[in-house]
Amino acid sequence: MKRRHDEGVKADAGRNYRAYPTEDQDRVLTGWGHTARALWNVALEQRVYLWEQRRYTLRSVEQCKHLTAARAELDWMGDLPAQSGQQILRQLDHLLTTIAQIAKLTTRRANRRRDFTHKLTTDLAKNHGLIGIEDLRVKNMSKSAKGTAQAPGRNVRAKAGLNRSILDNTPGERRRQLEYKTRLYGSVLVAVPPFHTSQTCAACGLVDPESRKGCGRLFACAHCGHEDDADHNASVEIEARARRTGGLDINSTRSIPRVRVPAVGRRRMREAPTPVHAS
Repeated sequence: MKRRHDEGVKADAGRNYRAYPTEDQDRVLTGWGHTARALWNVALEQRVYLWEQRRYTLRSVEQCKHLTAARAELDWMGDLPAQSGQQILRQLDHLLTTIAQIAKLTTRRANRRRDFTHKLTTDLAKNHGLIGIEDLRVKNMSKSAKGTAQAPGRNVRAKAGLNRSILDNTPGERRRQLEYKTRLYGSVLVAVPPFHTSQTCAACGLVDPESRKGCGRLFACAHCGHEDDADHNASVEIEARARRTGGLDINSTRSIPRVRVPAVGRRRMREAPTPVHAS
């Protein structure tokens, strides 16, 4: 009975081997490594040049022809096995294809973010007479925590994630759009100091770090016991600061008056006919 290949055979997850080349072999392998690096750099530079100058996409199939000519003219290039050089060019194809896919995804995400920001700021400027925002210093907030070699930073990975989150919300772009859209729609934009907005109770005004422990979503005032969603509590405090700054006589919300135009034709059809009186 013929046994299947995958029955009773233990799968080999792969093994790592360490080679001990001789001095001559080591010299040859080192030379191949330098040649492979030079081939990669030259092939990449050639593709970049043709794209920037002529908008022409060069692929490995065409570059392999150039490689064959180079191997015949250059001894150091001819020493590299032909299959290795062709594989390098194919890997360059794969790399550039992956970069192009990533670029498309990045562009799509940026377009979605831009579209959302425009819709959000337009809605705020049209439907609210007073808009309060925090006067954030985004550049300072998104500084890297890496530090230096003499004084390395702490929690670098967590700070990098926080920086990405801050920049992903585009606070600077939102403020820029609000500044010109509020002038366009006749509303008022007030930037307030951002200090302790997340630690200030919107009910009693007490500032206490104990009211917002950690990064939780719950705000619980340590003084009066007021509880609320942390973001909502901060937004109420920001609105109160905006009103104290100069927006007391402005309605925080408004709606654009909409005049309903009657359907004249349908209305006339429903009217009763006017009786005719004999003269």
